[in-house]
Amino acid sequence: MIFDINTSTGHWPFRRVPNEKISELERLLKGKGIGGAAVVNTHGLFYKNCHDANLELSGAISDRPFFAGVATLNPLYPAWERDLQDCAGKLGMKGLRIVPQYHNYQLSSPCAREILAAAVSLSLPVFIPVRVVDVRQRHWLDTGSVLGIKEIGELSLSVPGSRIIVTECPVYSYQVLSKNNEFLYPGLYFEISRMGSAYGQEIARLAGQIGAERLLFGSGSPFKEVTPALLKLKSAGCTDQDKEKISHGNSRVLLGL
Repeated sequence: MIFDINTSTGHWPFRRVPNEKISELERLLKGKGIGGAAVVNTHGLFYKNCHDANLELSGAISDRPFFAGVATLNPLYPAWERDLQDCAGKLGMKGLRIVPQYHNYQLSSPCAREILAAAVSLSLPVFIPVRVVDVRQRHWLDTGSVLGIKEIGELSLSVPGSRIIVTECPVYSYQVLSKNNEFLYPGLYFEISRMGSAYGQEIARLAGQIGAERLLFGSGSPFKEVTPALLKLKSAGCTDQDKEKISHGNSRVLLGL
């Protein structure tokens, strides 16, 4: 029943990544007991026209119901509005990823608010990775930019009705709660793969403070191993009901599956 909200396919130009092909990725995830996954195309980070990567992804998963496709678009590229309509309609994508680190804009810029608002109008959740890979060991041509929870949260507050899935983020309670212990960013949802094993109780604490509905199982595969994420979920200290939400229920609701 586990659904992985954070997986990718496609070639990474800076090092060899095992299981980057869609068939390999599906086999890997199923072998770990994963029952479905949201997937993005890594090529969308690097293509001048991101939509070519979405067309590739759509073709790759058309006969693989295991996967829910997540588009990647750049709001600085002409015709992104038309491409987003195609992604939500003809291609059947279930979400949209934006990556300002790779597409050279700020989340505080008007273009970020415009594409987020467009996604809201199409009932698409928006994925924003804090990082794609560990920037401490990056290739010199790769970006060293890392996003913060505050800037992602402020973007969510600027667009009513937004639903932003924050991936690759080691979130703590103090970053998302006010002095009165109120959740600061009601439009945010957090994937758990970077909440290290030492933070098992932090997952349970977050579930109690901001709601288990805000937490989603993700592995970061194939860039990261799947097993650590599974162990984090197992040792989270949550109720069985909360673990069910985190493991698959929340993701399926957000993606409309």
